[in-house]
Amino acid sequence: MSTNNADKYWNWGATDEKPKVLHSMIRIRDIDAALRFYCDGLGMKLLDRHDFEQGRFSILFLSYGDYTDGTAALELTCNWDVKDYTHGSGYGHIAIGVPDIEATYERLAQFGGTQVMAPKCMIKGAPQLAFVKDPDGYSIELIQTRR
Repeated sequence: MSTNNADKYWNWGATDEKPKVLHSMIRIRDIDAALRFYCDGLGMKLLDRHDFEQGRFSILFLSYGDYTDGTAALELTCNWDVKDYTHGSGYGHIAIGVPDIEATYERLAQFGGTQVMAPKCMIKGAPQLAFVKDPDGYSIELIQTRR
């Protein structure tokens, strides 16, 4: 293993031989509120946080896995001098698979989430789905993964 300091930035699977989804990025206003929702509420873990004083922004990488296991990450970007963002007309949602959709839907309200659509089955025999919004108003689709 190399001890080169730059190696810490080559953490996305430097030996992979085919493309894969690495991360999606959304802009946030409040780092603490976002971490409470995504980490405490949804159970993601903080992989890295980088604060860029010169550029006046922070980026945080969250995931259910780590950089090398193939699990995609969510990048949260907080521009220190921006107080609000618009989502535009192109944003849809982030889908998160959960083993207990009812409990997750209820719990997220305690972590800054806004309940939008209670769990329901859209197609007979298919998993239930629900929608919540995170503290920045991004739509999060919850999909039941356990039968």
